[in-house]
Amino acid sequence: MQLKTGETQRSLLTIAIPTYNRSQFLRELLDSLRGQIAGEERVSLLISDNASSDDTEAVVEEERRRGTRLEYIRNPSNIGSDGNFLQCYERSEGKYVWMISDDDLLRPGAVAKVLSHLEKDEYDLVFVSSSGFEADPCVVSTGSSQSKPVVCLNSIEFLRRVHIFITLISCNIINKDRVEAVGHKPLSMLINSGLIQLGWTYTALKAHRKSLFVQESLVCYRLGNTGGYGICQVFGTNLAAVTREWLGIPRLSDIVLNASLQRLLPAFLLAANRNAHGKYLGENPHAILSRVFRRNFRYWLFDYPLVVLPVGLGWLWLQFLRVINRIDRAFGYPLLSW
Repeated sequence: MQLKTGETQRSLLTIAIPTYNRSQFLRELLDSLRGQIAGEERVSLLISDNASSDDTEAVVEEERRRGTRLEYIRNPSNIGSDGNFLQCYERSEGKYVWMISDDDLLRPGAVAKVLSHLEKDEYDLVFVSSSGFEADPCVVSTGSSQSKPVVCLNSIEFLRRVHIFITLISCNIINKDRVEAVGHKPLSMLINSGLIQLGWTYTALKAHRKSLFVQESLVCYRLGNTGGYGICQVFGTNLAAVTREWLGIPRLSDIVLNASLQRLLPAFLLAANRNAHGKYLGENPHAILSRVFRRNFRYWLFDYPLVVLPVGLGWLWLQFLRVINRIDRAFGYPLLSW
């Protein structure tokens, strides 16, 4: 592309990191990212600091001294996680936006692999698979997969593969140009839902033409580091409301909501039953979930027993449910859309 004098080339991909009081995790993420974007003109890096009170600013300045090109936004006050996510999206200048949680890591070579996909074709969404790790980031090594990425021309085919993980910011790369061309309601309407990322993700999905499912694990997420919100409120009541209003296609909406009941919530409900949910706001799971899902048999099969059974029986029930989910996955998730 020919550039005029004084004009800078727009990046193909913006990697945007919303962060708040996780300076050590942010440092580890930047360590995993630095070599992958060094000298890479197709990538821009944005860090949005939500008024952290720790040494996040010093970590960012240290990264600059190492030679990493980045844009740093430091909010004068905390605007909430949804507000910070929205700021990342709005301030990203690349054609594609890859928002990465500040406590996640990228595998070596992840950025190059993503860029190779984005250069070959145009997609509305790109989903990259992930895997979990414990506290030590040194265990995150080069991933490998014999499975080729899957090009999806059908939104149902794509969403069956992704299902509830459509909510994970670190796994979903969005074609911002496409989202803005399609048009949408003000994204700020979703602030305080805990799911603002679904505003742009669902917009892209509703206008779906082509998407890519990357089966190789390129993102590593830190196990046991989620909390600070009501899991049933967010992934029950809020998810149902946002999905029906912003996605609004019954067959697609059912896949997401059924997956929340079937694949996401059971493990959290067992943890709550064990009184091991100190990082979550106190909730009455049955009161919240039955209000929204009382007519969905999945709630009564996958979730309610984990609320009322003794912990030992609940653990056994969860293992049984995991077998059902493995079978469902082997057959392409027919249960999610049944």
